[in-house]
Amino acid sequence: MNQLDPQLKRLLNWARQAPQVQLAPKPEGFAQQVVARSRLENTVPSSVLALWQNAIRGSAWAAAVIILVALLVLTLEKLRSNSPYDFSPAYQAVITEFIP
Repeated sequence: MNQLDPQLKRLLNWARQAPQVQLAPKPEGFAQQVVARSRLENTVPSSVLALWQNAIRGSAWAAAVIILVALLVLTLEKLRSNSPYDFSPAYQAVITEFIP
């Protein structure tokens, strides 16, 4: 059986003997102030870095949506065609429907 290190035992004993610390009560309305501040910080970018992060995040979501729509169109056109290797109907659908 493993024995505890004597230094660790001494630290555990000191921790048991430490007095209980009473924290000061939070001021009234503290939680509401924290929530209001976090909402304000989330809606208004406070720096250029935050602005760039929001722009990159938005463009990543837009790219993901475009990829999913393209995969959906490709899958639907594959199901309509006779051969699974025939992509020409998918290209035709994209050219006529999405590209002006």
